[in-house]
Amino acid sequence: MALRRNRFGALDIGSQSITFLLGERVGAQFDLIGYAQVPSAGIQKGRVEDTKALSAVLRDLFTDLSKRFGTLPQDLTLSQSGTHLQSTSFEMLLPFSDFRHRIEQSDLERLHRLVAEKELPPEIVSLHVSPKFYTVNGMRIDQPIGKEANQITAHCDLLFGKAQPIRDQLYAVNQFGFSVRHLVFSAMASALAVTTPVERENGVCVIDIGAQMTDYIVYKHQTVISAGTFPVGGQNFTRDVCSGLRILSQDAEHLKCEYGIPNLTPETPEEIWVVGDRSIGDKAVKTKNLHTVLQARARELFGYISKCIGGEEELLSGVVLTGGGALLKNIEKVAAETFRCDCCVRGSVAPVNEVLKSPTYATCLGLLQYALKPDPTAPKTTATSVWKRVCDWFKG
Repeated sequence: MALRRNRFGALDIGSQSITFLLGERVGAQFDLIGYAQVPSAGIQKGRVEDTKALSAVLRDLFTDLSKRFGTLPQDLTLSQSGTHLQSTSFEMLLPFSDFRHRIEQSDLERLHRLVAEKELPPEIVSLHVSPKFYTVNGMRIDQPIGKEANQITAHCDLLFGKAQPIRDQLYAVNQFGFSVRHLVFSAMASALAVTTPVERENGVCVIDIGAQMTDYIVYKHQTVISAGTFPVGGQNFTRDVCSGLRILSQDAEHLKCEYGIPNLTPETPEEIWVVGDRSIGDKAVKTKNLHTVLQARARELFGYISKCIGGEEELLSGVVLTGGGALLKNIEKVAAETFRCDCCVRGSVAPVNEVLKSPTYATCLGLLQYALKPDPTAPKTTATSVWKRVCDWFKG
């Protein structure tokens, strides 16, 4: 398989589909050369459960891409989502020799380097670390430059993953000759694609709803202030409809996609026929019941995220829903009720063709953007060091 250095790729391995985008660097930007999306296999909730099945799908995908576009990139940016991801908080102190030292930009840069270089247990892999706020003279402050102090403390959030699941994904990709340059949290990638810098400055929450997982991230002043993952996705909505209305799984998926969370107005029909032809074997379900089942699951999902972000920060730019699960009709209305702010469903804000504007491609488009302008708070890595950090766990 031919590899080409000036091309780079984005790979999003989900439990329902695998998406690949191929880009080529043009100065500080990129041209989108091609894309592909195929059904997934061998992965559940971000963990590789069947290496052979996943490898077979990837082999077919890369072979087809190679035939269509000639040469594939040497470097890949790989998304991360799943139950192996966790977050924690920590503090980093930077003392000054002068009691009345005036904090400068160089001091913050030094502090950020200390944060990025923080030693971690060998069984975990750091994905992103970001200072949320600072403490100067015992007082919380967001912008410490110019303040006088004898020390400054950065209060940070660390998003990390367990080494084994990440190692399994890297092995599945690296066996085809690629180099994974960046591991990126799915919601962070999606946020780069579906929000603007102004929104990330004013405060915005991005919720990426996948088939089995939902990831969220909150930005304020261009900084990540909260991020996490929840093992609920679009398939849970389908199972709820299946069990709640006592219908077959494929019929539940049809109702979910066709009607979503129905509006309950005087004009809304009281019943919906599952198949639609009212023949023998078809079944009528109450519209109210479909609405109740789907709304309950959506409220649970958004309620959990709302509690996690704590409501401490004002989301002036609202909440943006993306991912395949966000295509559920009227789900943004439930989100607006929960977060009490403007909510919308959105795909890429960048000019791309109509197919790629779908929220299902948001993560991959964000991965390409991230590869051009990596997160400055992310650990400085190369393909070799990414693999080394994961493999170090298995030594000794």
